[in-house]
Amino acid sequence: MRVGGGVECTTAAVAALCLSLALCLAGCASPGGGDPGSGDPGGSPAAQPASTGFVQATEEPVTGPIPMPLPAPPPYINPSPPASIPTKASPQAPVAGPVPTPLPTAGGESTGTTVYFVAIGDGGSRGVRFGCDDSLVGVPITAPPEGDPLAVAMGELLAPDGTASRAGLYNALSGSALRYVSGYLDGTTAVVNLSGSLRPGGVCDKPRIETQLAQTAVAATGASQAAIYIDGNTLADVLSLR
Repeated sequence: MRVGGGVECTTAAVAALCLSLALCLAGCASPGGGDPGSGDPGGSPAAQPASTGFVQATEEPVTGPIPMPLPAPPPYINPSPPASIPTKASPQAPVAGPVPTPLPTAGGESTGTTVYFVAIGDGGSRGVRFGCDDSLVGVPITAPPEGDPLAVAMGELLAPDGTASRAGLYNALSGSALRYVSGYLDGTTAVVNLSGSLRPGGVCDKPRIETQLAQTAVAATGASQAAIYIDGNTLADVLSLR
């Protein structure tokens, strides 16, 4: 009876010892127990490798001259153009501009002007086209220096048909009996006063008479337009009655 009880006690002790050893081995193999061959008793995790983007600094600094930063360029300011200052013209530097053409002279003893006649049916070949497909043609004449260019030109235009016929032209005023009374320049208008009777030769003579008188007065005075009066009546009114 004693031998059997001793065997049972011994068996129970062996079993308890094996259980304790198994528990000890299980604790050593757990993650918190550390790696037996790593030499790290605390079982700390191994150092992670550095990321590919990290660059380790060198132990020795780079030597050499440090480039100085260039100064910033000054800001560009667009200069405004200089204001034009009017200058007084001098003989050495005349102001550019159109120069009026002097009137032609004959031998330095006379001045000139222009009297206008008609090239009938010319269609603008010899002058300015107007009226009944005619041409207005200017004929230069001379006048004495002390004379009035307007009086000389009107006297030539109202004279018997001589200058026009010599130039192969027609004078629509040759059949009238007009004489020059006076004339003057009113601003840019040449005012001409005539007296007598006006006798146009036909319908086409009316624009011819009006154009010849006006253009001859403008050429003699340098005006831009002319106002013609016959015995105090306008030329247009007199022509409308003929």
